Parts: sequence; structure tokens; C-alpha cells
Amino acid sequence: MASGRPHIRHHRGGTHCSRCGPGWGVSNRCTKGKDTECGKCLRGTYSPHHSTQPCWICSRCGPGLYEAHPCTSKMDTVCDSCHRQAQDNPDYRRKCRGHSFFLAPEDARNTGEESVLVNEPEEQFRMDGRDLILREDVEAALEDVDDVDEELAGMQRL
Repeated sequence: MASGRPHIRHHRGGTHCSRCGPGWGVSNRCTKGKDTECGKCLRGTYSPHHSTQPCWICSRCGPGLYEAHPCTSKMDTVCDSCHRQAQDNPDYRRKCRGHSFFLAPEDARNTGEESVLVNEPEEQFRMDGRDLILREDVEAALEDVDDVDEELAGMQRL
């Protein structure tokens, strides 16, 4: 980190310490008789606001996501879903084009969309015998929970 001038003061243990501005992180903490030393955030790190912390490591986009906006010294990486096409984005083309991704059920509820599979024929994902047995076991367990709930409701009425 390069040395820089801190901005905005705050109190720390009876001393007046300065905070580092956006794009800058603490390289040496404030001590009695010595103010905060700041350094410019290096590539792959950022600091979005005045802070008494070192620069943070930039986020990376996980599976099913592409980098919509790269990390800068003042802003973390912005990721977007591969379900939102961005043909002109090189990271979208590298990570998403031609790949299959499920829309997670929680995303489906939040967006009002159905959970769908992209770029794959439906018949490739039919359940095999093991999956059918597992599904039946789960459904039976859920029915047992419903039965217990009904019994508890009946007991509470007594």
C-alpha cells in the first residue's frame, strides 16, 4: 500500500484517529501519539467508505453468476445471474453461454418465475428409481408431520 492522507477523525481509546477515505485502507492503525496511516487499495481489494479497516478482498462470482461489474478500489464486484443474458459481457460468455443452470426454488419464489432448467432437454433429468424412492420417503415423512400437527391441534382443544 502506498502512504496516503487519512480523512475524517474519530475517537479511539482517548486518542483522535483519522479514517481512510474510499479506495484507501488502513496500513497502520492509530496509536497514542501516531495517527492512522492509509494506503491505496491494491488490485483485488476495495474500501467503499471512510473506514478504520484495511481494504477488503473483492468478491468472486460463484457458479451460475457472472461478473456484471468488476471490483474497483471503491466498489466490490457486482455479480448477476446467468439467467439474465448479457451477450456483450465477456465474463457472461465465458461462464454462462452454453452451460446449464437451475433457478433455485427460493429465487423462483422471489421472482415469481417457475424453477426451470436452461439449455438442457427435460428428459435428461427424469427421476431414476433411487430418486423416486427418496421422493416417496420425503412425502411420507411430511404426511407424518401433518398427522402429528393434527393430533396436537386436537389436544389443545381439550
